Amino acid sequence: MRLPVGVKVAIVAIVVMGSYSGYANYIPQIESKPPQELSLEGGNVTPAQLIKAGDEIYKTKGTCEICHKIGQKGTRAPDLAGVGARAAKAKPGMTAKAYLIESLINPNAVIVEGYPPIMPAVDKPPIALNRSEVWALTAFLQAQGGTVDVALNDIPATVGAGGGGGGAAAAAVTMPGDAKVGKTIYMGKGGCLACHKAKDIPGTPVGPDLSQIAKIQTPDYIMKKILDPKGMGTVAGFPPGVMPQTFGQTLTAKEYTDLVAFMLTLK
Repeated sequence: MRLPVGVKVAIVAIVVMGSYSGYANYIPQIESKPPQELSLEGGNVTPAQLIKAGDEIYKTKGTCEICHKIGQKGTRAPDLAGVGARAAKAKPGMTAKAYLIESLINPNAVIVEGYPPIMPAVDKPPIALNRSEVWALTAFLQAQGGTVDVALNDIPATVGAGGGGGGAAAAAVTMPGDAKVGKTIYMGKGGCLACHKAKDIPGTPVGPDLSQIAKIQTPDYIMKKILDPKGMGTVAGFPPGVMPQTFGQTLTAKEYTDLVAFMLTLK
């Protein structure tokens, strides 16, 4: 009995899919877990261990590499190569470690010329490092051309308190808008893709890539940037005054909240 071609194709497809599924079951499964909190309080930690921990935080939970490159000029923020040495001369009367700590927990205290004030405090959401993590990150930054002498007691005891560090996860910020509708506004009426890429949405590189904007910026910044882009500063490396100042007039209240809701999904 001869089987129709369509039936033969279906049988082959089932066999192939079954073999792949069976093979996949032999591959060890890796469970996805959120970054674990680092706690160094009360322990004997060498400078080398502290720097290593800070390096990991810099590249992962701290999300520092998204804006700051080491040995490479960034478009969003300054190059941090040699920052450990530069920090000692950045503010008269302030030590390198004091300047670096201030830059992490109160980044608007000193704004590097040519860059907008877009950095969030690292011990507050959305980054929310705890006190130990800020200590390690400071040591890593000191190690970039400087001498590591930061101690845990140099980090204010209030750092990370209530900001998601030290235990409980930070509460998620939600918007009353519809993120799915907001995506259509981003691609349509808002015209955002004319200047910005966002994950799977292609866009021209006139403005910064927004694929991780909710990971590196606060909801407050995102909401204000849409309504008052000029007032929130221009990201270095991109032309100023390009983003329209009229979204507050052209978008309805619902369209605005929908758009923000979508932006908050970009992590």
